[in-house]
Amino acid sequence: MHEENVDHIADKLWREVYETPFRGKSRGRFAITREQLKTALGVHKLHRKTVRRLQDAALRKGLVIVDLDDVFPCVETRVVREYRRPPKTIFESIFTSATEESEETSDVEELEEE
Repeated sequence: MHEENVDHIADKLWREVYETPFRGKSRGRFAITREQLKTALGVHKLHRKTVRRLQDAALRKGLVIVDLDDVFPCVETRVVREYRRPPKTIFESIFTSATEESEETSDVEELEEE
């Protein structure tokens, strides 16, 4: 699969599908199936490397494509950047103890290897 083709498909997903009114919305996020993506790319088998190249090309244009195996949600990067973020206190209360536990487990694993 040529890089120009992947870039062209990313552009069509972003400029045409994203901007086309359907299912009650004038534009916006959508999801395509694995079969639809293979059709768009003109391939019989969808390789992980091809998906990654498409994701990279789309991201440069402002579109995030998430690989959920059987479906590929597509959403504008601006929307993703506006997702809510957990406050520092909540994040640290959840992950600080997990990090400490992980470090303790790591120390135990190192002792067991010796």
